[in-house]
Amino acid sequence: MYYPFLRGRQFELIALRELSQENEIQGYVSSIIEPVKKSLNSLTLANRIFFETNQSNFLILNPEVGEKKGDTEFYLEFLNGLENCSFKPAFHFRRNSNYIREKIEKYQLRDCLIIGTNEIQSTDQNFREVIEIESVRKVVINDPDRNRDLKRYLQGQEIEFIRLDDLFEPESRNSNFLPIVSHRFSEEHKYFLDDNYSGFSDYTILSSDFIEGGSTPRAVVIHFTYMNNENQIWIRHFTSNSNDTIADVQGKFGEAARKAVEYCRSHNLQNSAIIELEDYFDQGHYPGLGMVKKISIKNHITLVANYLRSIE
Repeated sequence: MYYPFLRGRQFELIALRELSQENEIQGYVSSIIEPVKKSLNSLTLANRIFFETNQSNFLILNPEVGEKKGDTEFYLEFLNGLENCSFKPAFHFRRNSNYIREKIEKYQLRDCLIIGTNEIQSTDQNFREVIEIESVRKVVINDPDRNRDLKRYLQGQEIEFIRLDDLFEPESRNSNFLPIVSHRFSEEHKYFLDDNYSGFSDYTILSSDFIEGGSTPRAVVIHFTYMNNENQIWIRHFTSNSNDTIADVQGKFGEAARKAVEYCRSHNLQNSAIIELEDYFDQGHYPGLGMVKKISIKNHITLVANYLRSIE
């Protein structure tokens, strides 16, 4: 199972909604969504669509970033108030075993997921108490190979162990992507079972750093993952050429989209995200930077889901 880690921003939720409605990911993908807004409208709409399409995702109830971060009950109350809840509960562990235990008991939560870091000591009693809670079924650890004691401890427990890798390499400026050639992105989809993990997670084609808002970029980049002949996931950064000023974002999108569309057509690549990008390019329509990000996220998740479906 693939567990893409996404922040609950508008276009990330739209990507997940559309993939659910297209029946592209059910049974192969279960996203971990960290909400960053106190407005719950987008999450409520997403929950309805996930429920209608039988798509299950995890919602982090004590986010580390955003407008309602911390060990609060804000998102617990939201989850508890949903009429048809599709979300499963997830918690960040930060030596807060009392908080996690109390909330699981108070809200009678089941099938919980815990997110921890590789800084946790395998002997940490606070962490062990959380892992031993009956309702906790899954644990996610970032870059677990950096803490082999913790890795061995978790692989010896009756719990589903998921690795989280921070794969995307950001640049300080979008224009810096222009000279970067394609490069290897991930192989975890090939080896997670052999390495005794029950699943794998990453931040898709996004940076793990949370940045609130954004400014008009000098360059437009379409981050595009694809599978090579060895079933490795590689990434290309289709970047605009006219990057001296922030003017004419539409023209910059056209430059980047032309490169992406020509590459996909020459390599016979197609999925719903690619078709949408081709339509925008063919019509000369600029959909906005949020939609560009949505297309890249959809392409990546579809790529992984299709691979997992192919090896069954």
